[in-house]
Amino acid sequence: MPRRKESPRMAFKYISAFSCAVILLYGMMFWPVSAARADVRQSDAINGLQLADLTGEHDSPDIIADYAGICTEDGSMLWQRDVQTEVPMASITKIMTALTALDSADLEAEMTVSSSAAAVGGSTAELRSGYTATLHTLLYGLLIPSGNDAAVAIAENIAGDEQAFVQLMNQKAAELGLDSTHFSNVNGLEDTDNYTTVSDCLKLTRVAMSDQTFRQIVKTQETKVTINGVEVEYKTTNLLLTTMDGATGVKTGFTDAAGYCLVASASQNGIELYAVILHSSDEQSRFDDARELLDWGFKHYRPVELINAAIPVGEVALTDWLDKSVEVYASGPVIVELFDYDGAVNQEVQLEEHEGSISKGESVGSIVWSQDGEVLASIDVVASRDVAKPDFLQGLGIIWERFWGGFNDRAPHEDNKIFLSDLFIVPESVPAS
Repeated sequence: MPRRKESPRMAFKYISAFSCAVILLYGMMFWPVSAARADVRQSDAINGLQLADLTGEHDSPDIIADYAGICTEDGSMLWQRDVQTEVPMASITKIMTALTALDSADLEAEMTVSSSAAAVGGSTAELRSGYTATLHTLLYGLLIPSGNDAAVAIAENIAGDEQAFVQLMNQKAAELGLDSTHFSNVNGLEDTDNYTTVSDCLKLTRVAMSDQTFRQIVKTQETKVTINGVEVEYKTTNLLLTTMDGATGVKTGFTDAAGYCLVASASQNGIELYAVILHSSDEQSRFDDARELLDWGFKHYRPVELINAAIPVGEVALTDWLDKSVEVYASGPVIVELFDYDGAVNQEVQLEEHEGSISKGESVGSIVWSQDGEVLASIDVVASRDVAKPDFLQGLGIIWERFWGGFNDRAPHEDNKIFLSDLFIVPESVPAS
């Protein structure tokens, strides 16, 4: 039986189907690359400079939160997005509630839960009217499960009522220079007069994390406390503590007005960074955003060894000799915390010519490192060995050689030599294992 010919229309269908499949496959291969940069905004800023104004190669965190920032322990802002806009902060409020309580009462002070505190809705520390507990226990209920009832109980016991305690919170905010922050309640429940900025929130976090009691509580993943003979188990609302190596705290928050919020901290290689996420779109995104910020921060802000005692710096001329010099080294290792976007690192070596004898370990100069016009570090340069000065007969021989060498333009002694370049090459960042 003769083979049937395909019609032009049928052939066109086959070609169209094949083309669509190829386009779909191509899109699946490359879509993640483009989508991964879906929310990098040109108004975002690295080291205070907007992305639109940056030149050369750079990368920026890809997060979806409307307001965010990351800073170092000393407050240096590494990356930011709209950090001065005043927005609701939800239960991030409880950082100030805890800090004010720690400043106002003893940790072992006994406190009684009122009926009004026990009746507060939302997230709970499972307190009941008439329960008694120490401030220390209530702080665990405040910060780990984010208990709104614990917040009111603390406020009432310290200041008499919630609004009197709120005044203490606002006084504390003024003392800390949180000029764009205002508190109207102790737990962050919906209120248009309870607001902060990313910038202020980072300042507050740095202060709070310097308190060892606060730090210990906010890094706790889960714990059991006993209140009125009842054992209560608290589990953290901060999922970053259980999913990110090095995470050290601090607080979650959510209301309809504030969206999903998170203040997060983590430590790697002796460096701690703080990230703030305000008004993220969903519960998981705030943790993804915070991890993205922290990973980026540790990639670009990290400890770097500038030099160690095994690296030869140069040679110092011994001017009493014709042809002697001694190799010199840094007196020890120098490790500093560097941020890539602060620019090149200059290293200036100064060596002094040396007359007479020289001893191993004797200082013969220095190295100074600077970045963006600011000195990063400095260290002495020392001799690597002992060398005696010439004896009487050697001295006479050297005088004679220099006399005749003068006729031949021979140098009277060796010159100093510097082995290091004027710029320190910062090594590439190694991803954390």
